[in-house]
Amino acid sequence: MNHAELTDEEYAKFCGLIYRVAGIRIAENKRVMIGNRVRRRLRAMGITSFGAYYAHLTSPAGNGEMPLFLDAITTNETYFFRDPHHYDWLGESFLPELAHQAALRRRPSRLRIWSAACSTGEEPYSIALKLLERKLLLAGWRITVLGTDLSGAVLDAARAGRYDARAVRLVEADTRRACFDEDPKTQRFSIKPEVKALVTWKQHNLLSPLKEDPFDCIFIKNVLIYFDKDSKQIVVRNLIESLARGGYLVVGPTEGIYAMLDPLRKLKPWLYQKPA
Repeated sequence: MNHAELTDEEYAKFCGLIYRVAGIRIAENKRVMIGNRVRRRLRAMGITSFGAYYAHLTSPAGNGEMPLFLDAITTNETYFFRDPHHYDWLGESFLPELAHQAALRRRPSRLRIWSAACSTGEEPYSIALKLLERKLLLAGWRITVLGTDLSGAVLDAARAGRYDARAVRLVEADTRRACFDEDPKTQRFSIKPEVKALVTWKQHNLLSPLKEDPFDCIFIKNVLIYFDKDSKQIVVRNLIESLARGGYLVVGPTEGIYAMLDPLRKLKPWLYQKPA
């Protein structure tokens, strides 16, 4: 089934819809990309035109299609231990400090970490690998690592936990052997069950508050570059509300939210703490 090219008017409608639903601002030069991705959904639905698909998507009957549309639109590309210094801080500073405070009975032996917009799971699994490195330090602790994303499709991939060699290229060889099963034929690596067991998954739109207990640490990286100022402010407010007092926010280098983090104390260009 062939479909005509996406017109400027149709492109504007879809971009407006994406912004209203997900807070993501699509650049003007992405019409071909958006057209190609929406066209996949037209084929899947057996719909013959962009206009008819938009009408379906914005009708009550299209509620079930909306998550699939957003899955097709959003771009997800990441790998294990992206920004290695963030994970060095996690394993060498953050976790020992929490363990020290717990030993002094200044805090419970409980740890909650949220990986927001986690894509296909490399970030929360990287966190889990650091926790396993420190498992003696955290023996007996109640630990939660939550990975959330707008896209149900990428969360399904995260739950499956299968990755190519490129995704695990920064994982040390000993850790790969201990925590992954490698298929030599396909050169794919599968996360072992004991690592999977540390992470839970939840579909979530960053524009909405996350209805969970506060977190000791939140990672938000390489996603807010797609948001405009207004939607970024909504997301930042939701993140700060989800952060426990004294908790840490780890941000990526491209988020463009630094001027919005005044309620937090800046420790490093990428690390902020909520006042205790």
